[in-house]
Amino acid sequence: MGQYDRKAQSQRKHGPILSSSTSKAPTRLPPSTKPEWRGSGYTKKAKPKPHLDIAKPVPVSQVQLLSLELQQLVLNVFKDAFGEKLMDFEELKGVLGEIVEEVGERKWEEAFAEERKREAYVVRWSPSRALAYANVLASLCEQRPEDDWVRRITDSSLSSKMKAICFGGGAAEVMAFAGLLRHLRPCASGKQQQELDVLTTEATTADTDTLLDLTLIDSADWSSVLDKLVKGTTTPPPLSKYASASARAANTALLAPQKLTIKSEHHDIFDLKTTQLQEILKAEEPVLATFFLTLGDLYNTSIPKTTAFLYKLDAILPVGSTILVIDTIGASVSVPIPDSEEATEYSVSWLLSRVLLGKPAEPVQTQGKGKKAVEEEEANKPVQKWEKVVHEEMKIHRLDENLKYPGSLENLRFQILAFKRI
Repeated sequence: MGQYDRKAQSQRKHGPILSSSTSKAPTRLPPSTKPEWRGSGYTKKAKPKPHLDIAKPVPVSQVQLLSLELQQLVLNVFKDAFGEKLMDFEELKGVLGEIVEEVGERKWEEAFAEERKREAYVVRWSPSRALAYANVLASLCEQRPEDDWVRRITDSSLSSKMKAICFGGGAAEVMAFAGLLRHLRPCASGKQQQELDVLTTEATTADTDTLLDLTLIDSADWSSVLDKLVKGTTTPPPLSKYASASARAANTALLAPQKLTIKSEHHDIFDLKTTQLQEILKAEEPVLATFFLTLGDLYNTSIPKTTAFLYKLDAILPVGSTILVIDTIGASVSVPIPDSEEATEYSVSWLLSRVLLGKPAEPVQTQGKGKKAVEEEEANKPVQKWEKVVHEEMKIHRLDENLKYPGSLENLRFQILAFKRI
């Protein structure tokens, strides 16, 4: 063969021969998911449920600032004021069942139309809420000592009284503020029974000074219930005829008369006009406005009406005032989407922020504009009148096991929102 090797001539220069069944196209990775069919009758797959092992958010315990003794005094006022109602458990269960059913159907007028229903509601749910509200208020006073309304109730050198208005307020709010006042100003406690027996019509200015002016507005008439609680708050609790002399000497009322003044207004909040609110509030100094387990129900009744009411409130509250909201964790409103079976969820926190804080202002575009035009746009931007000072999404108020109450007590889970007028 000469200089050529037959074996070398037989070797291919471009790799092995490909069979007819082998594709010459570059290889592709297999699809990571199966193709979905989206033809007629297609339904969107439901989102997978979260795994049970995923840790759920845990509420933070509310700090107990009120002493155990003071919390027990608050519970004793409920017990002494409605003792007969607490003793008839079978009747109480039947009435509570009616209330739960009517409240669940948002039949507020039916739920609180009768005195027996109002008293049963107070006996069952107000004591636990009163203690939770009182500790939240005490915590807010501790966190924000420079706020005007806080100084009015904590600083004994100031002669002016604190003013608060509670929308949807009732028995729980009255006892919460009574407990707060006793906690912050121990000197506001009542006199011993012996002193009351010999007390003449003459009284010192310090004895008659009002420390807290409280206004309650609700669609139900709670006046008779509140009268019983106020009487129990300002008079020494009843003692057994076998009580010792020392027990009788130490027996004082939770608060002295006139330290806390209460005005109950019977109105549908949605029907109140701005002039009526001004007449009720009569506020020239900063006030505290509260919505305790109320705002979520208002929004679920009507978002437009609730928004309109908040704008009225915004128009009359003086600078330095605070709006305090305590509501259920994750409180929201479901709004149906037109021509759809789906709905949009709006949280109470988001809805309230849009009213008080407004839509976040977008930065003014300067490109292609003169200095004067930019300054005019900056000047016309809405002025923010409120600031959010507290936003705690998950709290729980755990009751001390040593508290005694003949009815049911329960731990309360809630969120806290607070806005200050600037």
